[in-house]
Amino acid sequence: MYKSLIELDLREEAEVVAFNGSSLMNRRLEGMGIRQGKKISRISSQYIRGPVIISVDGHQAAMGRGMATKLIVKPAERNGV
Repeated sequence: MYKSLIELDLREEAEVVAFNGSSLMNRRLEGMGIRQGKKISRISSQYIRGPVIISVDGHQAAMGRGMATKLIVKPAERNGV
């Protein structure tokens, strides 16, 4: 089941599937090391506004909520669930 990055539980790992943004947004994400097939997790975010902190390749980065809603991911399979 696919969902946007903003919908991930905190520290839940997922695989990047697609970008639903402009070509400029896509270039920004690629500049942050975020590409299709990469593993990513949401480290923290504010409830209503503010940046979303993510982890990709062992590095943390911040992105806006709008960008996080346009980043489509596939949550990792959980053993025993």
